[in-house]
Amino acid sequence: MNMTEQVDGLWQQRLSDFRDAVACEPMPGCGATAVVSADLGLALVLKGLHLSQQHHASGARQALIDEGASLKNRLSPLAEEDVAAFEAFMAAVGRDESDDGRQDAIHEAAESAVEVPLRTAQLCDAALALAHQAGDHIEAQFVSDAVAGARLVHAALHGVLLNVSANAGQLGNDAARDRALHARDGLAHRADALLSTITGAASD
Repeated sequence: MNMTEQVDGLWQQRLSDFRDAVACEPMPGCGATAVVSADLGLALVLKGLHLSQQHHASGARQALIDEGASLKNRLSPLAEEDVAAFEAFMAAVGRDESDDGRQDAIHEAAESAVEVPLRTAQLCDAALALAHQAGDHIEAQFVSDAVAGARLVHAALHGVLLNVSANAGQLGNDAARDRALHARDGLAHRADALLSTITGAASD
């Protein structure tokens, strides 16, 4: 199976096959793995909301469920986008060094190799904000699931930001690099603050 076929079927793979591909193949890498981890983390938060809603329905809780479903639908495709971005970047780097277009191709591919993980981190940030809002709407017996989910999302966010750090230096100019690194730092700090608030509230 080549990488393109692997990308197309990523979400259709058995969990054990995905795990083994992560362990042994160039792709999926940390970005795609972070997306899957974040998606599972968000699912745990949604579990707490769904099961609480089944016991005592409320409009506020349903709104959070709908927002979480929308986030999940936007987050999931980024696993395959990450693989495609990495393939394009490696293809650009692999061009003959005498190729006059090689450097421009690297800069162009680096834009996607930075943009996709930043988008992933932004959706992880939104998922953490949702987990924070959900705290008051999840019954006590499901709080541990939701907090575990928030921790997974937080770890995924930090994991995918490593790709921003690794690839920002290949962007075409210093201003683009600085913008990417500034966005990285802001997302990381916000995620840390949100997780601290979520875990603190759960322990009260």
